[in-house]
Amino acid sequence: MTKNHPLEIVYIKAKETFLGLISPKDATAFLVKERNFNPSSATTVIRIFLKMLNGERFTRTLSVEYFEYFLYSIYTDMGVSKLDLALKSLNEHILYINTKGDSKVTLKKVIQIYAQKVLLNENAQKEIQIEDEFEQEEIATTFKSKSKEEIIEELKNVTSIEPEIIIINGKAYKRDNKTIAQIKFVRDYKCQICSSYILKANGKRYIEAAHIIPKALKGSEKANNIILLCPNHHKEFDLGNRQILLHNENEIQFTLNGKDFCINF
Repeated sequence: MTKNHPLEIVYIKAKETFLGLISPKDATAFLVKERNFNPSSATTVIRIFLKMLNGERFTRTLSVEYFEYFLYSIYTDMGVSKLDLALKSLNEHILYINTKGDSKVTLKKVIQIYAQKVLLNENAQKEIQIEDEFEQEEIATTFKSKSKEEIIEELKNVTSIEPEIIIINGKAYKRDNKTIAQIKFVRDYKCQICSSYILKANGKRYIEAAHIIPKALKGSEKANNIILLCPNHHKEFDLGNRQILLHNENEIQFTLNGKDFCINF
């Protein structure tokens, strides 16, 4: 795609709205006046773009041309962390549209192309990891008024049918990041094998969340599927000779490179 694309100005105005530089009302008015949009269509375009960048489901739809240009522009202009959210939003949209009898075959193919840019790009994965870590730290600041017992009770009530995106104090976050932030909080940000952590320059502890059953194999984001590990033990857990002996709601017992471990949730 090249510069001066017919949808370039639409993307620019939608992005300015996302950044808070102009209001959705002003963006809509611009599209109506300068691009002869129908007012309802202009409102829909802006709203859908904002939903995409927040990773939220939307019910109204646009042509594939719009979605393809938005994904391209988000990827090249805003990076893979925003692209990741936009893809989640579109997948949620497709799930909704399927209930209405529209399979969105062409849109699914476009999504697959951009999903590969995330999945097969090591730098992209690192960027998403950094973005997730930042989100988790930000979410953790909202726990100050809660006890560990209250957080544990919330974790017990996490289900697989909750929305991908949640709103905390008016800001959108990945649901998974809230769960991981809660787990880190109640487990004191320590490796559950060696009790170590990395002290960051900002004084906060860095620890990694490892999925026992990988997300790619439909592993859940519940507390009994996540253990906290230092980077070394995380790599060993993923790549080493591992055998799960017991895994239930309360604990996991496993051998890792010839050593026995038992971790309580």
